[in-house]
Amino acid sequence: MMALFDPRAGRYSLLITDDDDACRDSLRDVFETKGYTTHLASCGREAVKIARCVEVHLMILDVHLPDYSGLETFKIIRNEISIPIPGIFISGEITKELQIDLISANAYTLIPKPINVNILQDSVEQVIAKYYWK
Repeated sequence: MMALFDPRAGRYSLLITDDDDACRDSLRDVFETKGYTTHLASCGREAVKIARCVEVHLMILDVHLPDYSGLETFKIIRNEISIPIPGIFISGEITKELQIDLISANAYTLIPKPINVNILQDSVEQVIAKYYWK
């Protein structure tokens, strides 16, 4: 397992969007323990509102949300913010069409639910290293 943890993690902000309260809260607990700042949204509209107000370095989005899809939310935020914010998607239902759509949208990766926290942590660390370590 790769361990890229950067002591500068506190500099990075994650937007976690999932309509499942328990999932959001558990991901918050995992990443805040690692020093990341987290912002939680239960739907796409809430995620867009948060992204307009605070600096976000990475989005973790459930594909299926009650209003916009995770992909629609990702596209809206990336279109409104001048910096292309990377996105990691999570879903309990993975299809070939979804994978193609996410690749086309330049998503970083897709992680199946139930979430393997170690895989998600590694993915977050890889994204932060790729996009922000200079």
